[in-house]
Amino acid sequence: MGIFDAAGPLLAWLDTQSARIVPAVIRLVIWGIASGLISMLLYRWLSDQDRIGRGKRELKAAQRALNAYDGELEEAWPLMRRLVQLALRQVGRVGWPAVVASLPLLFVLSWLSTTYGYSYPPPGAVPIIHTEPAALNARWQESPASDGNHAPHVLVTDGEGRIVAVVTMKVPVPVIGKHQWWNVFIGNPIGYLPDQGQVERIVIPLPHTQYLRIGPEWMKGWELPFFVSLLAVSLVLKATMRIV
Repeated sequence: MGIFDAAGPLLAWLDTQSARIVPAVIRLVIWGIASGLISMLLYRWLSDQDRIGRGKRELKAAQRALNAYDGELEEAWPLMRRLVQLALRQVGRVGWPAVVASLPLLFVLSWLSTTYGYSYPPPGAVPIIHTEPAALNARWQESPASDGNHAPHVLVTDGEGRIVAVVTMKVPVPVIGKHQWWNVFIGNPIGYLPDQGQVERIVIPLPHTQYLRIGPEWMKGWELPFFVSLLAVSLVLKATMRIV
């Protein structure tokens, strides 16, 4: 589990409770609204809105002064230097609160991409699995009905038919690899391939889960309802609370 996966169990529990009465696409909208509210209110609380407002006005005044200047380039340097200094200060005032306020969103995105991103193949469908190195063979294997664990498996064999890796697909994840440094932040929910094993990477063409019935394929996933609601609530809060 990575750092940004820590909130996953709580988010999953809340989602499961609401799933009893709320369809998936509405839950995505709710998650977007909640994420926008938390991020914008956190930014509003962390940032010095008065200083940012003054800095914005000073920056506009410096821009007007530079645009209105009609003299030698050598004499314009002080105006340009002041403009750059004001811009950097404004970046500092806005930057760190914006970064901190975006952290809750990363927890939600990490969980959403796994929970709402992909589905298992439909019954009877066998995905064509790719491996690295390509000389290995991988096949999708459904668990027998008598098996208490109903999760499918990916079975990887070498050229002589010897099993070199078995991956239990506890959740539908399209890529399985060895542990990398970035997994400290975002982990793979089904684990990793052995560091000393023959298999470097397994890529499974799992179907994207669709939540919308209209529009092109790229619009039917979880991203559109989530990000549209996130953007909408952020813009509303920005206007009503005059957040700069």
